[in-house]
Amino acid sequence: MSAVPTSRRAALGVADQVLSSGTNYLTAFIASVVLAPEAFGSFVVAYAVVTIYSAAVRAFVGEPMLAHLPTVDDEHEARRLVGSALGAAAVLGLAGGLVAFLVGAVVGGPLVWLTVFALWLPGALVADAGRYVFFARSDTARALAIDGAWALTQAVALVGTAATGAWTVGGLAAAWGVGALAGVAVLPLLGPGRPTDPRPWLRATRYLSGWFTGVSIIGQSQIYVVLLGAGLLLAPVDAAGLRAVQLLVYQPPMTFMAAVLVLLTPVFARRAAAGDDAGVDRARTVSVGAMAVLGLVVLAAIPLRHDLLDLLFPRYTAFADLVIPVAIQCALAGLTVAFHARLRGTRRARALFGVQLVITTGVLGGALLGMLVAGVHGLAWGMALAGAVSLTVMAVVAERAPLPRTPVTPEVPVP
Repeated sequence: MSAVPTSRRAALGVADQVLSSGTNYLTAFIASVVLAPEAFGSFVVAYAVVTIYSAAVRAFVGEPMLAHLPTVDDEHEARRLVGSALGAAAVLGLAGGLVAFLVGAVVGGPLVWLTVFALWLPGALVADAGRYVFFARSDTARALAIDGAWALTQAVALVGTAATGAWTVGGLAAAWGVGALAGVAVLPLLGPGRPTDPRPWLRATRYLSGWFTGVSIIGQSQIYVVLLGAGLLLAPVDAAGLRAVQLLVYQPPMTFMAAVLVLLTPVFARRAAAGDDAGVDRARTVSVGAMAVLGLVVLAAIPLRHDLLDLLFPRYTAFADLVIPVAIQCALAGLTVAFHARLRGTRRARALFGVQLVITTGVLGGALLGMLVAGVHGLAWGMALAGAVSLTVMAVVAERAPLPRTPVTPEVPVP
C-alpha cells in the first residue's frame, strides 16, 4: 500500500486517466486536422483496431491485476506475478504486432497502416501493464509517471513533426509509439520488476481473465455499434449530431468514471479479502455519493445546451435536444461505477460478464427500437431508458453477490 494520503492518491489516479485518455483523443484530433480525409479514414481504421486489441490485452493482464494482486499477501509471490504479468503483456504485444503487420501487408487498403502501428504495439502494451501494476498497489503517483513520460515524449515528437510539416499516418503512429517506449523506459526506475515467464500469471488469473475479456469487448463495442447503426439507418448528419453531443456531454465524464473504477477495484478487493464487510459497504456508499454529484454536474448541461453547442460544436446546434437524454444516460452510467467496481474487486467475473451482456443487449435494443420509432431522438431516449434498467440490474446483482474470502476460490474459467 502506498504511503501517499488517500485523497492525493485518488487525485493522481484521476489525473493519470485524464492524461491517458487525453493523449489518445489528442492523437485522433491532430490526425483529423493535419491529414487529408482519405488518409484520416485509414488512420481511424488502424487506430481503432489497435485500440480494441489493447483493450482485450488489458482484460487479460491489467484488469485482473486490479482484483487479484491486492489479495496476494506474500511479497515474493506478488513480485513473481508482477514480472509474469509484464511478460504476458510483452508476449501478447509481440503476437498482436506480428498479426497486425501480416494483416496490413496482405489485406492492404485502409488496414495497410497496421504495418506501422504493429512496430510499436509491444511497447504500448507493456507500458500499460506497468500502469496497472501500480494501480493495483494504489501507487497512483508512479502510474502517472509512466503516462507522463509517454505524453511528454509523444508531444515532443509531434512538435518535431509539425516543425518539418511532414504529416503522415506513419509519423503520427511513430509519435504514439515513441511515447509508449518512453513509458517502458521509466519502468526500471519505478521498480515494478522485469518481464518474465507469462505462464504463472495466466494460470493464477485464468478464473478472471476470460470473463473480463468478454466484458471488455462487449463494453467497448456497444457505442461503436450504435453509431454504426445510426450511420446506416439514419441520415449521416444524424449520426454526426449524436456523436457531437456525446463528445460534449458523455465523453469527458466517462474519462473520470473510468478513473474511479480503476481506483475503487483494488479497494473492494482488499476489503473483501480481509472480511471487512462494513468497509465494502462504506466504499460503495461513498462512491455512489461521489458519482451522484458528478451526475448533477452532467445534468447541469441541459439548461446550458444551446450555449455549449454554439460554443464548441456550432455545426450541430440543431441537435441541442439530444443533450437531455444523453446527459440522463451519462448520469445513470456514473451510478453504476460503484457496483461495477464491487463485482470486479470481489472477483465475481462471471456475474459481471452476465450483467454486461444484459446491459449491452438492453442498450442496443433500446437504441434500435427508439430509432425505428422516432429517429435519432428516439435512439437517444431509448439508450437513456436502457441506462435506468442497466443501473437496476448492476445494483441488484452486485449487492446480492457474496463476498469472497482469502484464500480465493477461483470461478470456473470460460471454456
